[in-house]
Amino acid sequence: MTPIDWKVESQRFDGVAGLYDTYRPSYPAELVEDIILLSGIQPEGRILEIGSGTGKATLLFAQRGYTILCLEPGQNLIEVARENLKSYPDVSFIRARFEEWKADQGKFELVISAQAYHWVPEQVRYEKTAGVLKQDGHLAVFWNMYPGIEGKIRQELDQVYSKRAPELVKPETPVEQLIESRANSLRESAYFKNVVVRRYPWSTRYETKEYLGLLNTYSDHLRLSEQRRRVLFEEIAETIERHGGYIERPYLAVVYMAQRTLA
Repeated sequence: MTPIDWKVESQRFDGVAGLYDTYRPSYPAELVEDIILLSGIQPEGRILEIGSGTGKATLLFAQRGYTILCLEPGQNLIEVARENLKSYPDVSFIRARFEEWKADQGKFELVISAQAYHWVPEQVRYEKTAGVLKQDGHLAVFWNMYPGIEGKIRQELDQVYSKRAPELVKPETPVEQLIESRANSLRESAYFKNVVVRRYPWSTRYETKEYLGLLNTYSDHLRLSEQRRRVLFEEIAETIERHGGYIERPYLAVVYMAQRTLA
């Protein structure tokens, strides 16, 4: 398998910034409340966000009054986020990848990353994160995971993918296995302790156009040629329309929290 070039993938996301903002889901309010509670961050606390995208997660913390520094390599994504967060002067942006950023050592009470922490190279991920935190600081990383669509529509969509984009048909890693793998990675780090994992199941309904917009933000779909993607999407749309014109998409939001280990 060809290794994924993270910088190329980042550019793909930046190229669909508007779609990303429109169609990617946000996160449950309970998740944010738990992060605040478990981290003990005070109202005057400073947050660093790694890979802020269009500000989906940023907004949830900005609304609670925190000062947030956002790192994001995509200029288009930053511009959308700035517009979304223009009412929050305590939110600022730096165009940079976390691993390339000249870090502010020991300045933050909390580091968050939504849907992005796996893009940070493993060799620097935990050490650099710990370095930017204050001594009793916390890390909170979270993702919306995809348990999978159920029923006959799932079978029909699988057939469409097998026919039109077989490279996208891969054995799925069970969600719980992925959750445990990420948790173990954090537990095994010498830089963090007291790992907590919490789950938040939820779902949302997408009409046909909305669901195609969502698919247009996934990196594996964006790797397809425009022509192949168009044909694939046409057949996906036909399938959804046969099932009432909408699709119910389950999500499982998962947060991983840990406290910095004192040096």
